[in-house]
Amino acid sequence: MNLIPYQVVEQFNENELTQDSKISNKEMLAQELDIAKAVYLEYSNNQTYYEEDRDKEIKQTYYKNISFDRKNIHELLEKTHQNKLGYSPHRYVYPWVDLQENGKLKSVYSGEEMDPLTVIEADIRILEATGGTITHLSDEVTLNCEHVVPQSWFDKSQPMRGDLHHLFACDPTCNSRRGNSPYYDFPDYVPEGHILGIEEGCGKADEGKFEPEYGKGIVARATFYFLARYPGTINNHLVNLKVLLEWHQKFPVSLYEKHRNLAIYDLQGNRNPFIDFPEFAETWIYEKKN
Repeated sequence: MNLIPYQVVEQFNENELTQDSKISNKEMLAQELDIAKAVYLEYSNNQTYYEEDRDKEIKQTYYKNISFDRKNIHELLEKTHQNKLGYSPHRYVYPWVDLQENGKLKSVYSGEEMDPLTVIEADIRILEATGGTITHLSDEVTLNCEHVVPQSWFDKSQPMRGDLHHLFACDPTCNSRRGNSPYYDFPDYVPEGHILGIEEGCGKADEGKFEPEYGKGIVARATFYFLARYPGTINNHLVNLKVLLEWHQKFPVSLYEKHRNLAIYDLQGNRNPFIDFPEFAETWIYEKKN
């Protein structure tokens, strides 16, 4: 396994770059672009998409002697979250973590395929055009990355903002359409895009609620992770656990999610237990409600 590209990335600490008066914002972003492209090319050319045997061994060690109750899972996720990354999707999300098996990105709400290099460059160009940095990003600027748990729900605080387990590639149109609305299952909207074929559009947004066209099981498990890792951080009324459990059960864990889980483990040190043990989600939710 080769983690050299990510080690190179960490040499270019964003705070150090922005504080260096000799480096302009444009120059800093140009460096960011070069690094992100290098990481993508290194991994896409040299790394196995999903190392099943290695993941199995890691999983057995990670959960050794751990019972699947709320307290123990939270303590495990917090303790093993050793590398708390800054929010930088062009460094971490697009080049490797969020890739599909075919080497493409897929917008989490529409299922539309996106080219990783194009998305990386688009985000850098957005930052250039707005004069912003990834650290100080205006609320009006929308990148190609979605926080499944919206940033406004936790005041853009770290380490939540940069936690890769709930960050996904998402075209800006879908990102804006959802906004910070809670997930919902509308009785009159039955997308199931992965079965019927993806249609244009991101889902249904109405009365401050949002139902995605695609990715329901994915976002459900990402939300469960967030709640387990950061209990008490967001208001309970923002999350409909019943709906998310239904999505989790209807749309099972995919190879893509297993790839993400291992890739994020390599970067952060912790895992999403609801990808590793989907059968325990209902027990965890029942305990949480009580």
